[in-house]
Amino acid sequence: MRQKRKMWSYVAITIGVAVTGRLVWMIDDWSRDWSTNHAHLSMTNPDPALRPLDVDGDTRTIAERIQNWVDDQTAWQIVLDESAAPPQRLHLTRTTPVFRFVDDIWVELTPQEVAAGEPPRTRVDAASQSRVGKGDLGQNPRNLKALRAGILGEAVR
Repeated sequence: MRQKRKMWSYVAITIGVAVTGRLVWMIDDWSRDWSTNHAHLSMTNPDPALRPLDVDGDTRTIAERIQNWVDDQTAWQIVLDESAAPPQRLHLTRTTPVFRFVDDIWVELTPQEVAAGEPPRTRVDAASQSRVGKGDLGQNPRNLKALRAGILGEAVR
């Protein structure tokens, strides 16, 4: 009986260390991730992956690209699609796998002026916010990076 109790203690310690290690590994910015539960794309962000995108294609094409990407993601879904009329907006959600926390992601698509004869371009602005909690452990910036990678057809880093 004593051996069994000792074995379960080791299992509990191992699980605790694994969970703590995972949390430490997830945090990118210790000054931000414990106290902020939102993120947005910004031209002044030092991380290039968290800046607004200017992509080739009209707003409808980009909205369809986002919809196709979301359809391939298990944790993401489109809640509201207002991309038919200006301003083009999408409301997405991402649900965390373990505790089922939901993050709201808002995407705004703005057509850009281009010279005559050039293909259309769209600016993509986005923001992500956790519904609960004071800090997000960096999940909202990761949501925006994943969305960016999906729009550009890149693998998520």
